[in-house]
Amino acid sequence: MQELVKKAENEKIVFVEDFKELKNIKNLSNKKLCIIKTDFKNINSIKKFCKTYPALEVWLASEDVSRKNVLSANACGVKNVVPYPIPVKIIQDFFKDKENSEENTNFNNQEYYNLKGLKIMIVDDNQMNIDLLTETLSAMGLEITTFIKPAEASKIVDNKKFDLFLLDIMMPEMSGFDLANIIKTTKLNSDTPIVFISALSDPENKIRGYNAGSCAYIEKPFNVQVVRSQIYNLLKTKKLQEALSDKKETFLAMVTHDLKSPVNAEICALEMLLKNHNEIFDDNKNEIIKDILGAAKYMKNLIDNITQKYKCDYKSIVLNKEPYSLKILVSECIEEAKYFFEDKKQKLILNCNAQDTNLFIDIVEIKRVINNLLINACEYGYKNSNVYIELSENPHEYIFSVKNCGHGIPLSNPDDVFEKFMSVAQNDKKAGTGLGLYICKKIIEAHNGTIHAESKIEDYTKISFTLPK
Repeated sequence: MQELVKKAENEKIVFVEDFKELKNIKNLSNKKLCIIKTDFKNINSIKKFCKTYPALEVWLASEDVSRKNVLSANACGVKNVVPYPIPVKIIQDFFKDKENSEENTNFNNQEYYNLKGLKIMIVDDNQMNIDLLTETLSAMGLEITTFIKPAEASKIVDNKKFDLFLLDIMMPEMSGFDLANIIKTTKLNSDTPIVFISALSDPENKIRGYNAGSCAYIEKPFNVQVVRSQIYNLLKTKKLQEALSDKKETFLAMVTHDLKSPVNAEICALEMLLKNHNEIFDDNKNEIIKDILGAAKYMKNLIDNITQKYKCDYKSIVLNKEPYSLKILVSECIEEAKYFFEDKKQKLILNCNAQDTNLFIDIVEIKRVINNLLINACEYGYKNSNVYIELSENPHEYIFSVKNCGHGIPLSNPDDVFEKFMSVAQNDKKAGTGLGLYICKKIIEAHNGTIHAESKIEDYTKISFTLPK
């Protein structure tokens, strides 16, 4: 221990085996860490010392690291109580934390911004512990509510939603375990994460804590940076889970909405055919049947997209590659989509500057991509406008692009349209799940290609993808 202290960079650490030795130490205010060996009989003197040097981190080293002594040390302003003889790694970790503190602080302040406003409840019968935890979490911008009496805290949890509970275990009137059981029975906070912070380090209490629904068990005395990191990651995970849940609900709502319209259209069309079958002219019948077929194809495409989405998410896209002409595949897709463009009186203009376009591709999947891009160009393009399709090449890859004349993509980064559930359909008063382009991106990337969007508001949108030769 003494050797480690001697080697400490810039002599920022002080260790004394007798509290009285501190009188002989010069420039204490310039030190980073002071470790005092003690039997806790001089705890009042240590308390005065901590108040005299508030910026100095004080640790106590003892052969008796009991809960009573730890709580007594915490009440005096001591940051840590370590066993004696002192494990060298504890000191080494302290210096590593100090070296990285500035970098970590800058990083955390930037990351913590996303947690601003989340609500935390701290319950501990020791005000010193509450103050320390509050100070530890203050950089995150959290809304912190504290209670010394757990019975008072139990009256709040049924009326106010919290994002995390930090509970001491050994408290008068009611234990942290009892309070956790009350929290788990409330409507608002039954799913809210609970963390126990306690000086009880025995396995029995830890197991009891996890059985009570705790997602973490932090022992006192704790390392401030470690606790801050634990709380940050718990809250970050919770926020991501809530965002994912919201996306799922939004997705289900979009699918329901998208299916509702074509189903209703089919029902109305079929009812009309049944009621007025003999009175409807053949041309009108054909038109109604076409509408029904269009609605059925739309629903099939939606179901295909949903199925393909889950394949993409679970990385189960299996490409069945075979040699095929990209130029021929583009022509086939244009032929299949021509009725969509005729309906909006749009003119397709094809420009092919590629020569030999034979390459190994999954024909079905690439066809899915091209069809999706063509239909989007039609749907979001102006009536009586042109749609430009181009197939070109360079020494390493083929480039396919579709450009329409329309409202454009109202996003600061047009490539965001390839994100899952991202849809700008509402801007054009259309229905869309936001899965089509997401699936296109996954398919192109599976072929080791790239896909890109560019757009100008009230002018055009152009989607391009590349495939390696």
